[in-house]
Formats: sequence, C-alpha cells, structure tokens
Amino acid sequence: MKLPVALALVIGVLGGILTWLYVGPLAALGLFVPATFMGAALYFAAGGDVAALKKSLPATVWGVVMGTVTLIVAGTVSGAALTGVVVGAGTAVLILGALVPLLDFVPGAVVAFAMTVGWGLLTSASGTDFAVATGPFTVMLISFVVGGLYGWVGSILVGRLAGLGSRSSAPAPAAEAAA
Repeated sequence: MKLPVALALVIGVLGGILTWLYVGPLAALGLFVPATFMGAALYFAAGGDVAALKKSLPATVWGVVMGTVTLIVAGTVSGAALTGVVVGAGTAVLILGALVPLLDFVPGAVVAFAMTVGWGLLTSASGTDFAVATGPFTVMLISFVVGGLYGWVGSILVGRLAGLGSRSSAPAPAAEAAA
C-alpha cells in the first residue's frame, strides 16, 4: 500500500476512534481532542520513532507543568496587561527548560504550554483545579500522553500497511513521507 494511503487510513481511523471515545464513552474525563492530535504530531515532528517518544513526552509534560504554573500565577493578578506579563514570564521559564537535555524539544514544550494556558484562560479554569474533567493540568497531561502513544502506535501500523516492516527504532513512515 502506498504510504500516503496507509497514513490516511491509520490516522483517520485512530483519530476517529479517539474522538468517539472522548465525546462518547470517556466524555466524563474531559479529554481534549486537539491536544491529543498535537501530541501525535509532536511525536512525528520529533522523529517518529521510539527515541522521538522519549523526546516528545517529557517536553510536552514540561509544557503542561509550566502552563499550569502560569495559570496559577495569572490567577493572582488582575487585568489583561498583567496576565500578559505573567504568560510572557512563564514562556521564558519554559524555554529555559531546554537547558535540561530531557526537555530540549522546544516545539513540544511550547505547544503543550500554549494549549494548557489557552484552554485554561478561555474556559476560565483555575490552575489549582486538578480534577480529571476540569483541571487544565490533568486534562492536558492525559490528552498529550495519549497523543504521543497515538502517534507511536499509528507509526507502527502505517509501517506494516505500507510494507515497511517493524519500525521501532527507524524513523516513522509519516516522518519519511513529510521529507
């Protein structure tokens, strides 16, 4: 099977199943479909192999943590200008995290940070809310981790459908298709 066809089938079917789960049987968990898709995209952007999963997951977790801390601090100030200062400072600290080798996949950290802060600000969710269905930290953490795993499983299935064999250490077919 041609690679783009395998990609379309696998990503479409898995994405459809995850969306159905999120808005259906697992709706009470409040998981966020865009964060899950972004988690998968970041897996592929990091290289689309097991090493990419080990690179993208810590970075997205770091982004969610810093996004949550930023929401907590933003909750102590009033006004758009001060909220902007808090988000800017949080972003700077987030990027400085790249000095730690485990957190050096900056795109993953930035996307997770932006999704967490954006979701929190737009829903008026408190950074101190850690409930499964409503807390920015919990919702985004679970959604991004599922997304990374979605990307990893998807790359294996695409490799098999496209006749590329086991791809556990080689770049994922989606990464090759993008090249």
